[in-house]
Amino acid sequence: MIQIIDVKEGHNIDKFNVAAKQAHDHPETHGLLVKVYADWCGHCQNMKAEWERVIKELKKHYCCKNPDCVLTIANIQAVNLEPTDPVLQNLKYIPKDIQGVPLIVYINKGVRSLEYSDERVYSEMLKWIVSNPQFTLVRKNTDASSKHSTLRGITKRANIKFKELHRNTLRRFHKEMRRQHKRSVRSRMPTPVATPTPVVATRQTKYVPRYLR
Repeated sequence: MIQIIDVKEGHNIDKFNVAAKQAHDHPETHGLLVKVYADWCGHCQNMKAEWERVIKELKKHYCCKNPDCVLTIANIQAVNLEPTDPVLQNLKYIPKDIQGVPLIVYINKGVRSLEYSDERVYSEMLKWIVSNPQFTLVRKNTDASSKHSTLRGITKRANIKFKELHRNTLRRFHKEMRRQHKRSVRSRMPTPVATPTPVVATRQTKYVPRYLR
């Protein structure tokens, strides 16, 4: 399991101390990775987005090789790095001789075990974390991920086939409707037309009064 703890002044200090004690007392099953930064540090601000990508990738795709193990990743926001720093001085089971930030380090039994010193970019930081020999991380359930990807591909291909089948069905339907319409027109009886009645001319007889006959 991987758990993330964001530690600031007055925030999550006790939660961190509990996790740090577990890592101190049980280093074989509890790991502690610490990133110390400060808001006034330009280098810290420049790497902020890259570090957030690393955290998201670890949470989403990685887990401890031993299912009983817990890796705690603590993002500790220091105030001034002075001996009276209100954050660092209240944290337990970590070294207090922090001279500069940003600092990324594995803690083992309260002392520095491995310290990151390469370029502060996503790919390098992720590779360094997952390849730590003291606390091995592995990708999560790649078989399930592969099955999900395969299922998604099958679904996509099925949708394409369905749309193609639907288009072909519509084409055949419209073609058949046109054919049926033409057949209906050809077999339709002609509309009867009324034949005009011929007009027969009749000869009119002139009327002659009787007294003139």
